[in-house]
Amino acid sequence: MNLKRLLAGCGTMALVLSMASPALAQVDLGQFTAQGSVEAGAIPQPVPYDDAAAKYQEYRDLAQQFIVPKLQLILGDKAENYYVQFDAVNVAQKNQMYSLRFGEYGLLDVQAKFFEIPHFFSDHVASTPYDENGSNFSLSSKPTGTGAALHSWLEANDKPFDMSLLEGVADINVRYTPTPSLSFSANMNYQNPTGQQPFGGSFMFGTSPGTFKVNELWVPTQYYTYNFGTGVEYAKNGWLVGFQYQGSFFVDDYSTLTWDNPLNTSGAGGNCVDSTTFTSTSLGGPCQGRAAMYPNNQAHNFIVNGAGQLPFNTHVMGSLEYGFWLQNAPFIPLTSNSKLQQSLSSVGAPNSLGGDVRPFFANLTIDSNPIERLDLKATYSYFDYDNQTPAITFTGVKSLNDVADAQTPFTAYPFSFSEQDVSLEPTYHVTDTIAAHFSMKWQTNHNAGLEVLQQDQLSYGPALDWNPYPWLSFRADYQHAHRDSPGYNNNRASLVRVLGGTPGAIEELQDLRRFDEATVDVNQTSLYASVQPIETLTLFSAFSYDDYNYPSTDFGLQHTSSYSPSVGGSWDPLPGVHLFSDYAWQAYDWNTRSLDESTLPAPTPPAGKTSIWTAKGRNQGNNIDLGMDIAIPQNRILPRPSHLKIQYTYTVGDNRTHQAGDTAAATPAINYPNTGTEFNELMVQYEYDLRDNVAINVGYYFSNFGEHNFMVDQMANYMPHASANSTFLGNTDTSPYNANVGFITLKYKF
Repeated sequence: MNLKRLLAGCGTMALVLSMASPALAQVDLGQFTAQGSVEAGAIPQPVPYDDAAAKYQEYRDLAQQFIVPKLQLILGDKAENYYVQFDAVNVAQKNQMYSLRFGEYGLLDVQAKFFEIPHFFSDHVASTPYDENGSNFSLSSKPTGTGAALHSWLEANDKPFDMSLLEGVADINVRYTPTPSLSFSANMNYQNPTGQQPFGGSFMFGTSPGTFKVNELWVPTQYYTYNFGTGVEYAKNGWLVGFQYQGSFFVDDYSTLTWDNPLNTSGAGGNCVDSTTFTSTSLGGPCQGRAAMYPNNQAHNFIVNGAGQLPFNTHVMGSLEYGFWLQNAPFIPLTSNSKLQQSLSSVGAPNSLGGDVRPFFANLTIDSNPIERLDLKATYSYFDYDNQTPAITFTGVKSLNDVADAQTPFTAYPFSFSEQDVSLEPTYHVTDTIAAHFSMKWQTNHNAGLEVLQQDQLSYGPALDWNPYPWLSFRADYQHAHRDSPGYNNNRASLVRVLGGTPGAIEELQDLRRFDEATVDVNQTSLYASVQPIETLTLFSAFSYDDYNYPSTDFGLQHTSSYSPSVGGSWDPLPGVHLFSDYAWQAYDWNTRSLDESTLPAPTPPAGKTSIWTAKGRNQGNNIDLGMDIAIPQNRILPRPSHLKIQYTYTVGDNRTHQAGDTAAATPAINYPNTGTEFNELMVQYEYDLRDNVAINVGYYFSNFGEHNFMVDQMANYMPHASANSTFLGNTDTSPYNANVGFITLKYKF
C-alpha cells in the first residue's frame, strides 16, 4: 500500500460516509481507518450588508442562510505509515479556509492551505459621479460652475456603489527527510487581493501653493504576490548547517490611475481643453489627473544558518543572509496636460528608477549554563540596508501655474542605513525560589539620507522572579534607555541636500526634531503577580508603565507616557465548570509644541517665537471580558451530555486633544471635540449530544457599536455649506450599529 492509493481513497469518502453506521466512532476501510466530523446548519435570518451592520461584517460573511462552519476528515493506514488530514472552515463563504496535510511518517510531510480574507469597506455608503473602466475614471457630464452649481451637479450624478476587497491566500509547504541527518524543504505562498479600496489620499487640481480642489477616488485593486523558497539542512552529532533561498515577485495589473478633472469644461458646458493655468472662475487647467500605482518588483534572499553544542553546556546559533531587492518599473510621463509637454529626458531623468537594494544580515547567539545557578545569553546582530539605487536629479520641471520654478533643480536621494546590536542577559538563581535577571543592550545606527548620521542607544535594567510557594509568584522588571543623536540639525544641507538645494536655499525650522531621530530618554517598568489560593482558583494582576521624554526637542513631540493596570482570574468551582474574567484600563498621554506657520515670515520664525501652540491629549479606555464554559452532565431534563459557552466583552475608549496659545493670531489654537467609541459583544453557544456521535449546536451573537465623533469634510471648499459626508466617496466615519446573529447546526462525528 502506498501514499498514492491512500489519496485516491479520499475521492470515495462521500459514498463511504453515507454507508457508515452512526454508532461507530471510527470507520474501517480495509487497510485504512477514517474519522472526522461534519457540521452544517443555517442562519435563520441572514444579516444583510447594509450601513448599520457594515462595520460588524467588515471581515465576516453573514449574508448566506445555509452555512457549513466546519468539516474534518482524518485518514490513516493501520500500519501507521501514512496519514491524511483535511479541514474546512466556513465552507463556500467569503471568509472560508481549507487545509490539507498528508505524508509518510518520518519521510514526507506536505501541508497546503487556502483561505480568503474579506474586507467590506462600505455597502452603498460610498458614492461617486465617476464611471470606472479598469484604472481609468471618466465623467459622463461636467458641472457648469463651482459652489452651488457643483453641489447640484453632485446631487444629480452621485451614485452609490459597493467598495470591498477580497484577498485570496494559498500556502504549500513540503519537507522531505530521506535520512535522519538530511532534510529538504520547499514552500510557496500566493496572495491576490481583488476589489476596490480607498486610496488613502486625495487627488488635487489647482495651484501650488494655492487653492487645491480635492478629488476623492478609490483604487481598483488587482495585485499578485508570488513567494517561493527552498532549503536543505544537515544535522549530526549535535551540529546543524543549512541553506535557504527565498524569492518574492510582486505584479500589479494597474500601473497608473487616471481621472477626469470635474472642474474643467473651458466654460459652461464646453468641451475640455488643456490649459497652462488653473482658475476656478473659467474652469481652466488640465483635463485629466494621473498618478502612479504600486510598481512591479522582486526580491531574492540567500540564507546560511548553523547551530551547535560547545563545552560547558553552551549552545551557539548563527545565520548570514544576503539579498537583492530590485524595482525597475518605467516612470510615467511627468504630466497628462498637453500644454505642459515635457519628456523625462528633457528634465534629465531616466526612463525608470533602477532600484537596487542589497540587504545583509548577520546574527550570532550564545546560550550557556556554565554553572548550575547561572544562565548566560549573548547576542550580536548586524543589518546593512545597502541602497544602490542611483540619485535622480530633475531640472526645469514645469508645474501648473508656477511662474518661476524656484525649487528646481531638485534631487531624489536614496536612503541607506546600518544597525548593530549587542545584548547580554545574565540570570542568577539566588535561591530555589528567587531568580535575578539583568539585561543590557547597545544599539548604533549609521544613516545616509536622514538628518542624523549616527544614533547610539543604550538600554539596561534588572528583573526579579520570586516564587515563594508553588501557588504564588511575582515578577518585576525595569528598563532605562537613552538614545543620543549627536549633530542633529534639521537643516544640515552639507550632509543631506534637501531637494538638491544649496545651504540656505531650503530653510526648515532649526528647532524642530523628528521624534524617531531625536534624543530620547525612556523608562519602562512592569509588575505581575499570580496567586492560586485553592487548586481551582487562579487570580492575577499586572501593571505596565512606559515614559518617553525628548529633552532636545524644542518643537514637535515633547513627551509621551502610557500605563495599563489589569486584573483577572479563572475559577473551576465544579468539575466541567470553568469561569473567567479580565479587566484592563489603558491610558496614553502626549504633548507637543508647534508654531502657527501662517504668521511666520520666510524663511525663519521671528525672534522670540511668539506664535506658539501647545497641545496635549489623552487616549484612554477600559476593557472587560467575562465568560463561562460549562459541561452539563446528564440529568432528568437533559438525558444526554451538553455544553454551554457564554462570553461577554465590553470596551469603551475616549480621545481628547486640547490646545492653547497664540490667542492674538489670525488662527488661534482651538480645542478639538472629544471623540470616543463603545463596544458590546455577547456570544452564547449551546451544544447538545443527540447521540454519541451526533450533536445539535445553537448559537447567538449580539454586537453593539456606538460612538461620539466628528469628521472633517475634505470637499468643503467645493460646497456652499458643510456636507455630512466626504462628497465624492460619501464615506462617513464608522456608523453606530446593532447586530444580532443566530444560527443552528447539526454536527456528525465518525
